[in-house]
Amino acid sequence: MLLVFEVTPLDLWLEDGYYRAGKFVGAGNWWLEVFSHLWVKWGVIGVAGLVWFKVIANWFAQRRDKGGVAGRASDGRRWLVVGLAMLLVPASVGALKHHSGMHCPWDLQRYGGDAPYVKLLDFTPIEPPGRCFPAGHATTGFALFAFALFWRGRQAGLARLAWWAAFSVGVALGWGQQMRGAHFLSHTLWSAWVSWAVCLLVYRALIQENESRAGRLKSDK
Repeated sequence: MLLVFEVTPLDLWLEDGYYRAGKFVGAGNWWLEVFSHLWVKWGVIGVAGLVWFKVIANWFAQRRDKGGVAGRASDGRRWLVVGLAMLLVPASVGALKHHSGMHCPWDLQRYGGDAPYVKLLDFTPIEPPGRCFPAGHATTGFALFAFALFWRGRQAGLARLAWWAAFSVGVALGWGQQMRGAHFLSHTLWSAWVSWAVCLLVYRALIQENESRAGRLKSDK
């Protein structure tokens, strides 16, 4: 992505296609501004709420069974990983956005705004900062990467299916934001990269290390 977006003006080429007659083609579109930006977001928040309900229910079930069977404990840990990842993905992208100087397309001079266009590695100080990189709304979809972690290492087919489904939702939401002038394609793809990296870190910390430790203990016996 660094090679493509730093060397070529691909972001601008694509965004130019959505800017016509002095405005972005997605401006004022109900599907993009209400359904995508609000309803889909609240739908995913609801899914995260159900995941945490499952985490808490599993915890009480294990307490009731004095530790529970191994399978239930394993599933409980994986649901915890899913829940944590769904929280940490938007939080991590939000933290990066807060410290980002890059502006959204609709703020740029090229599209009728006041801010200059800079690339990720330009290191040009911008005041006031744009706080538009990486894409925040796309994490509504990319947070669903977390479900791939539930099957990762156990059912590769389901893990891949969950990953591609989440990626597709995130890219679709990011595409809608591009049509509104809210983000560039690179913003969306970097958001995907950060989101999956966060998911892998959570998986390694809570699943991979735990399973490796359990395997060593079993071999020692």
